[in-house]
Amino acid sequence: MEYATRTIYSEYAALKTTLGIIEVKKKRPRDPLTDQSDRLLIVIEAKEEPFWTVKHYQVGQEKIILHLVSDSMMDRWILMNENRRAIHWIEDGMVLFERNTFLLDLRQRLRNFSNDEQRLQLSLAFAKLLRRFEDGRSLFLQEEHQDAFTQIHHALTHLARLSVLEAGIHPEIVLWKQVRTLDLEIYKLHEELVSGQESLEQRIHLVIIGMEHLIQSKVLPGTLLLLQTMQQRDEPWPFSELMEHPNLQALKVDLGSIVGFLVRKGYIRSVARPTKGVGVEAIAYEIA
Repeated sequence: MEYATRTIYSEYAALKTTLGIIEVKKKRPRDPLTDQSDRLLIVIEAKEEPFWTVKHYQVGQEKIILHLVSDSMMDRWILMNENRRAIHWIEDGMVLFERNTFLLDLRQRLRNFSNDEQRLQLSLAFAKLLRRFEDGRSLFLQEEHQDAFTQIHHALTHLARLSVLEAGIHPEIVLWKQVRTLDLEIYKLHEELVSGQESLEQRIHLVIIGMEHLIQSKVLPGTLLLLQTMQQRDEPWPFSELMEHPNLQALKVDLGSIVGFLVRKGYIRSVARPTKGVGVEAIAYEIA
């Protein structure tokens, strides 16, 4: 079996563009970490453009899945928290091939990620938290309790991720196991929402109240990237310029929610400017 596996990845090990090859074996039947295969091979290649493709193989009774992924795509998965399985692959996988110290350096990066990466991930988690929470609260007020539950549960998950990130740790697939150790208050809110004895309406209401307090405590870490960007100049920022700023590209979709929230809470203020249209004013934003 090991020889057959080697024949699958050996052609990639011979390529100068291959930076590392990892093997992950299943730990349980239908293991999601290995795409429900018996073993997973991850080949990381040096490519400027994000690239990812998957190949399936059968060796005897074993199913083997090969992921070909560029280093730029792996960076994106880690930085944007788009594929949390990749964290496990890198941390727990067996190194089959490594060029220089690529995988060693990647593992070190996961354990000690930079302030810039942490700030971006905190901002992404906070943006998603706000969007889901506001949608959930709106649905709750409309008495759409089933849909409100879904949105509030998603919001609570993003709040949990934010708490884990604050501790300088990458969120894992077993998120609530992490949160139980790091932030018992959020963990208990989750327990109340999913398994409390009250009615669905009462559970959602109690969790919304609890989350409002917790969200307020996460404002500064969750919006630091935006606030620091706005401090780069004294002149107010039109919303379109904030959207196009290189620092904020990853926040484009939810930037409106963050800005609106910060205005309501008094962290930033809106400034009206005259336009050529009669009675029409353009709005820009500055630090309060």
